[in-house]
Amino acid sequence: MTKPHVIESNELLLYPEDGLLLGNGDFSVSVYQTRDRIVWRFGKGDVWDRRFDYSVNPKPIAIEELRHGIAVERWKSPPYGDDPEQVVALNGAQNPRRMREICMSPPSYNLPYPMPKPVGELALQLPPDLCGMKINQRLVVEEATVNIHCAWPAGPALDVECFIPPSPDVLVVKWQMTKWDVRLHHKEKTQCLWFSLYRWPDPPIREFLERYFAEHRHGHTFFKTTLPDRATPLPPPKAVVQDGVHMIEQCFPAEATFPRGFQYRLIPFVSSGSIEPVAAAHTREARLHIRPEGMALKGRLVVGIATSLSEGGVNSACNWLKKAMGAHAAQSIASWKKTTLAKASDFWSKSAVRIAEPLLENLWYETLHAQRSVFRGGTVPPGLFLPSTINDYSLWHGDYHTNYNLQQPFLGTLAANHPEIMEAYFDACDYLIEIGRKIARDYYHCRGTFIQLCGFPIKHLDDPHGNNPISRMVYMTDWITHHYWRYFLCTQDRAFLKARGYPVLRDCALFYTDFLRKGADGLYHAFPSVGGEDPLTGDPEDSRDRSQIMTHIRCCLRNAIEAGESMDVDEAFRAEWRERLDHLAPDNPKDTVPAGNLTPLQRWNAQCNDREYVYLNSGQNVVCPMEDLASWYLGAVLHLLVGRVRSGQFKADRDFAEYRRLMGRWRHPNGLFWAMCLEIYGHTGAWAETLGVIAPLNEMMLQGYNRIINVFPNWPRKVNASFRDFRVEGAFRVSASWKNGRIGAVEIVSEKGLACRLFSPWKRGFRVRAGTGKIVTVTSEPEGVFRFETTPGGKYRLHSA
Repeated sequence: MTKPHVIESNELLLYPEDGLLLGNGDFSVSVYQTRDRIVWRFGKGDVWDRRFDYSVNPKPIAIEELRHGIAVERWKSPPYGDDPEQVVALNGAQNPRRMREICMSPPSYNLPYPMPKPVGELALQLPPDLCGMKINQRLVVEEATVNIHCAWPAGPALDVECFIPPSPDVLVVKWQMTKWDVRLHHKEKTQCLWFSLYRWPDPPIREFLERYFAEHRHGHTFFKTTLPDRATPLPPPKAVVQDGVHMIEQCFPAEATFPRGFQYRLIPFVSSGSIEPVAAAHTREARLHIRPEGMALKGRLVVGIATSLSEGGVNSACNWLKKAMGAHAAQSIASWKKTTLAKASDFWSKSAVRIAEPLLENLWYETLHAQRSVFRGGTVPPGLFLPSTINDYSLWHGDYHTNYNLQQPFLGTLAANHPEIMEAYFDACDYLIEIGRKIARDYYHCRGTFIQLCGFPIKHLDDPHGNNPISRMVYMTDWITHHYWRYFLCTQDRAFLKARGYPVLRDCALFYTDFLRKGADGLYHAFPSVGGEDPLTGDPEDSRDRSQIMTHIRCCLRNAIEAGESMDVDEAFRAEWRERLDHLAPDNPKDTVPAGNLTPLQRWNAQCNDREYVYLNSGQNVVCPMEDLASWYLGAVLHLLVGRVRSGQFKADRDFAEYRRLMGRWRHPNGLFWAMCLEIYGHTGAWAETLGVIAPLNEMMLQGYNRIINVFPNWPRKVNASFRDFRVEGAFRVSASWKNGRIGAVEIVSEKGLACRLFSPWKRGFRVRAGTGKIVTVTSEPEGVFRFETTPGGKYRLHSA
């Protein structure tokens, strides 16, 4: 039996963001500690303050306004719209006030909502007078279970086990105290431990900002609260009783998504003992004390959550939980535990790795564990931060940021053979695509949909970020489509392509079709749009045909054409898209980088990067293109690193040790990786974007772009490794090993029976034998590519010739 992977700590984990993470893809907890408490911080994807004050914003930018301002009046403005004195028109502005409205960030972004909200906490009170506690806490990844062992020099020892089943949304906690001596506590205190379940009130916003700066020296300037009368905290939580069951309830103001308001309840059930509310007239918190019966040496506690999105609504979910925790509670818990282990076993059967570098092998398992804990189709996916780690108010509103942040957590998911996790990404994009159609129609006068820089899991009534030139960057419109197209390429799921994938590709391509304008030179130009968060410089050419923009446009149109051909639909649209491609202007000369001498493999990958855009860097061949970036911003390094691995700029024998050092530098005790440094940004919560940290590692072991498989394309000779059932384009699953600088046997499973194309894993060539034992004919193609035919479900083993 393979040894399980364990995240282990023998120290207190002092912040929720460093706590051990459990979850079922929607409901999650982070387990952390104080000196004498074990704390479970709850998180749930749909718990958001969804208020949006459109009334404070000026009218969103119409593209003709921006086009005139850049081309004629030659506007100059910083990228983030935070200093009106720097907004100028080099040729004079016809309407200076409107120019500043357009170039400044929308005032609503300075309000502390919309944003995700903390759900509450469960705290286990340990014996407070016992000193010298030693703790060991272990998260067994393959079992999705946390075990904590506390021991004191005076003799007692406590063992705690906790898990969250796939369904329902409950946390199960079991505990047992051994070697307890009644002389260790006051004679009037019968329990050796007890629990609190609580939700604190939102702090006043200015108080939170001042405290955040005092503790972290970070100004939290992403909402300056310039409109304090409008910026109000949530109503305080309440301790309520329904049919004799005590609960914590938090209500949210009514808004467009939930016209009657959103609410959730935390519902505790203890195996034996009492649950009682705590007076909170002055603290305004909602708190329940949970006191197990007798000495509390052994017991179980279940905390469930019901929200407005629970099946049947809040009351129905509460009643269901009450019934499940009735006379047959023990059987319910046993069933949930059995299901937890079975689902975990099924998940980890889909793929595996073995790497002779424990840090990197563990990275792979720890990251996929985190992904399955917070992402699940049919729920509200998290934004920038994991739900069980967020603060009362989040940087950047904890939003869906489409620069790269929303896309990056899913970069390695398909390769690891977990397409089901991708459903969460598509669910997040639905919110952006819906409002994007209005933005495209009303402000660009285009068909299709435009993808805004940021959005929220709410019913948007208007452009959520309709001011500031970076709100009219057009590259994100393509970038969100990549996971749709790759999902199809790697699964060949035609039902998905028809229902969900192609409509997005089509609508994004239609937006570009109408956005491009034919110039006097007969070519189609992309104007106006700056690149990634660039300023307006006063030079119109800096907003025309930028390489980042043009690459994404080419990518989107080509993918949409291929998808339409695959489905044999929209011939008229495809004709438009080809016409745009055939007459598309070249990239802005300011962005042109000499290609240099490329090997055949690098040429294939360069084509891939033009079709599926991944940032490449033309600097020195090192792991990180900018040393300064790696010192504070791992989040931006990861997708750069994927491009460098894919293009061959990363050279494993030279750069792997530096890559490993970088991963060790940014890993936290719970196996999560930080996107931006604590030194600058403080304790923001655990970042979602770094859940894409497995992508560079996957790319080093296997690539499969342009439907060409490349086994161990960029792996160090001295590090033994193997992988099982990695997924690549064509719906192939590949398994291979690397030992002593050589590739061992390669196995390929063809799910759909397409032709298999690959680079030879061995210099001497290779032979292919089907699972039936039959030798399969291999033919050669240009550029060193080989090909053999497959059958649906067929298994093939490759050997060196």
